[in-house]
Amino acid sequence: MTRALAPALAAFFTIVQFYTSLASLSPTPPVGYVFASWGDAALLVALLVLSGIVLLAGLVRERAAPTPASAAILGAWIGASALASALGLYPGAGFQVVGVMLLAGIFHLAVVRFYGRPGVARTLLDAYLWTGLIASLAALAMFVTRRPGALWALNHGRAAGVFVTANQLAAFAVAFLFVALGAALGGSGPVRWLGAAGAAAGAAALVATVSLAGLLGAAVAGAFYCLALGARRAALGLACAVALGAAVTLLRPAAGHNPAESFDRLRIWQAGIRVVELFPLTGVGPMAYFKVYPAVRPPNGDLPGTFGALHPHDVYLSLAGETGLVGLAAAAFGWLRFSRAFRAGVRTLDPRGRRFAFGVAAALVAVLVQGFFDTVGVVEVAFVWIPFAGLALAAAASGLPGRAGAA
Repeated sequence: MTRALAPALAAFFTIVQFYTSLASLSPTPPVGYVFASWGDAALLVALLVLSGIVLLAGLVRERAAPTPASAAILGAWIGASALASALGLYPGAGFQVVGVMLLAGIFHLAVVRFYGRPGVARTLLDAYLWTGLIASLAALAMFVTRRPGALWALNHGRAAGVFVTANQLAAFAVAFLFVALGAALGGSGPVRWLGAAGAAAGAAALVATVSLAGLLGAAVAGAFYCLALGARRAALGLACAVALGAAVTLLRPAAGHNPAESFDRLRIWQAGIRVVELFPLTGVGPMAYFKVYPAVRPPNGDLPGTFGALHPHDVYLSLAGETGLVGLAAAAFGWLRFSRAFRAGVRTLDPRGRRFAFGVAAALVAVLVQGFFDTVGVVEVAFVWIPFAGLALAAAASGLPGRAGAA
């Protein structure tokens, strides 16, 4: 069973990166281009569950109690979603999301517990970096060849890869880019070169998405990373780049996009704000937004059944609509506990370990910034926040142990 822990962690973390492929299992109406059929998506879920069972068995076998930080984070995020599900308009779908959060929570606890053991970090990172490199290169190849044609047309010529939409590819790329960069700067030998290749491919894929939110997230995260490592001039340069990019965006908001969608976000946010006004305390419940959207749709708003009708395209507004003020408070509390635990752990690391740990933290910063313009609240918590927070806490405690971080 012990030997199975590293492969189980690696399998879970790599599969969960492609959560957009589970769209065919979603209770929301199917929208856009679907890569994975119901059977393909069910197989991915089965592999996630199998990995989770192996990890849970390992935790139970060792009677591993969660760290105070992990207990607080998972308790707040999962508890708020469970409450919103119980009181929401679509409890069945809500508790499915809670189930996914529990599964991700098992990974979180297991990676914090087992990451520092011989071979675990190396197996996890190798799997993630190779998978991310291949996914990034595949997205670039599809972008250049304009295949599949329907996917290329759906995204108006922007790169999307197997992530269905350009913004979803950007959400993957901003996280992968900084984890890979951390491995390149903090590792040695093969992991350094693999990290460097992954960071380059991830950055190219991100640029090809022309995702303004993704590029903004990457710039802010880059400034954070430089500042965390003491490169203040580089951080200032990136901050200036963010300001310049924001000014250019204001002048040309539709650059690389369909001009007809220039002000879509304003209409989408208007509907999201209305949902929050109507359901302020615990929201409509996870995955129930699309059910109330027709009643709050603004004039000229997106039609029911389209992307704009599924969520308000702002992770915080989405959380507020789905889980209410309780969910927002839980999110803030969880990140506060994470920040304290991460800072306490990273102080004891050597320079190589700090470079990698802050790379994972920068990935989270990029995700949180991009979230102001994209992603679905509870889906982001389940598939991104919980797993990456676990990896970041593990990295803060152990850096890059074993051969992956050898000098």
